Amino acid sequence: MKTTLAFFENLTTGKKVLLLFSPIITILVSMKAALLGLLILLFIDLLTGIRKSVHENNVPFNIFKKSFWMNIQSTQLRKSWRKGYEYGIGILVIATLRALIFGKETLITIFSKEFSLIELSIIIPSIIEVWSIFENIEAVSGSNPLKKLFKLFPNSLQMLLGKKKDE
Repeated sequence: MKTTLAFFENLTTGKKVLLLFSPIITILVSMKAALLGLLILLFIDLLTGIRKSVHENNVPFNIFKKSFWMNIQSTQLRKSWRKGYEYGIGILVIATLRALIFGKETLITIFSKEFSLIELSIIIPSIIEVWSIFENIEAVSGSNPLKKLFKLFPNSLQMLLGKKKDE
């Protein structure tokens, strides 16, 4: 018992903070593949957004031309940055709730598949990013492959996503 007390008494403030947040860090490290996937989707969305902007302004897509770089606006880049850190804050809040308040894993069943809260906090922004990527592709090419695949989804998912009953 004395060794346990001595351990906690000898901790520095930094180590105490790290000890406090270690459950959250553990959860985030265990989800590193999903988090990396979300970061990749954010980057692809940024690139397709730049492509969309270049297309809408009729600027040739050539990274070696000044006109290409002049087309990129800081306001749009800030929106991408804001979106990324808002996703991060949301994931951290869910991880904190899960680690410090709920304690045990809370599972939610969606379409006969169980997801944890932390998985959903990463899956939902990922779906939003995939949708945004395909919207950017549609703005450039005129067609959205995701909307074409929409007809292959189960009817329950099509209804959830807004299919009209007479379609």
